[in-house]
Amino acid sequence: MQVTRIATSRALDVLKRVGADEVGHKIMAQKAQMYYFALHDLSYVASAIVKQEALSVGAEYATPREQILYKGEKVGLLIANASQLKRLVAKLSAQDFGLKNLATYLKSHIKPPLDTQAKIMAIINVTPDSFYASSRKSSKEAIERIYELLEEGVAYIDIGAASSRPGSQNIIESCDEIARLGEVCAEVDSKQLYKKAQFSIDTYNPKTAEFALKSGFSIINDVSGFSDPDMARVNAAFGATAIIMHSRGTPETMQTLTQYDDFLGEIDTFFERKIDEVIHGGGKEIILDVGFGFAKNDAQNLALVNHLLHFKRFGYPLLLGASRKTTLGQITGKAVSERLASTLALHLIGVQNGANILRVHDSKEHSDMLKVYYALQESTLQQGIL
Repeated sequence: MQVTRIATSRALDVLKRVGADEVGHKIMAQKAQMYYFALHDLSYVASAIVKQEALSVGAEYATPREQILYKGEKVGLLIANASQLKRLVAKLSAQDFGLKNLATYLKSHIKPPLDTQAKIMAIINVTPDSFYASSRKSSKEAIERIYELLEEGVAYIDIGAASSRPGSQNIIESCDEIARLGEVCAEVDSKQLYKKAQFSIDTYNPKTAEFALKSGFSIINDVSGFSDPDMARVNAAFGATAIIMHSRGTPETMQTLTQYDDFLGEIDTFFERKIDEVIHGGGKEIILDVGFGFAKNDAQNLALVNHLLHFKRFGYPLLLGASRKTTLGQITGKAVSERLASTLALHLIGVQNGANILRVHDSKEHSDMLKVYYALQESTLQQGIL
């Protein structure tokens, strides 16, 4: 007899190799997919009901010992697989004490995963003041870089003409951006480079976005979170994809706005509102960017990466852009030019936690990282392990 313990991350892969029939596979896959929810501020009565109903479906709800006496901190950890969670949602939907709302929230997380490999969005800055000096390009250099990236086969190329680094001043008039982008957009348009990759315009100015979209760009990456109502209109008019990024204030002020009463909850609310605005404005395709480094301190940035799964409930691809940012410098003590290794480490964890797109300066290195990661995911298991 041979017994091999399988890593949790590989359980679904191994299940596929077992070869169970389709119906059986779906049932067992739900049992292999685990969910963990931290619950805060439920009343003691509600918490007791959750514990009772969780146990009744085979799930677990861990609470402080004092809660049995209706004392102590109002916190708990719910642990359930997909099958158990569906049954628990049904039970909580029939309860009072605010548990109907809890059931609705839990249900929003029961979605099939986006079954695609993470893709790279390469950064090109046609600016003189981007925080990473090596990413600053003249028009000629930017065009040369585009062809390099197309040769590499990257999926997305994100081009910006106004720095959004902390402390940078807004370019109020889009004419400054358009002047910097002119030659680049002309090249993308005239050579139909948009047929080889998707081009994203990194701007908070609707006129700049419109200029780029007329040149074959198909994505608007607005670091202001579509704060200008005209941006949703432009997005819809061209049938573009909207990248909704969470932030507060402007690049000049954002690092003074890092106080949150409910960190993840407030980002949730922001996304709900902005998604609604984009969709009601006529938009259809959306990507969510949690805004690493934008109106967040170091601890908050790391929390975002650890809890990316929290935002999968919206059902849209998640973008993570932590490339060479300040938080990595704070952790490692390294200058911007020496943060490649830390960027790769953090982005790999991000992919494992649900990131679908990585916005990066170093495309080749990230491509190699993803190749190794997915080779491990897809490789034939070692001899003797199915």
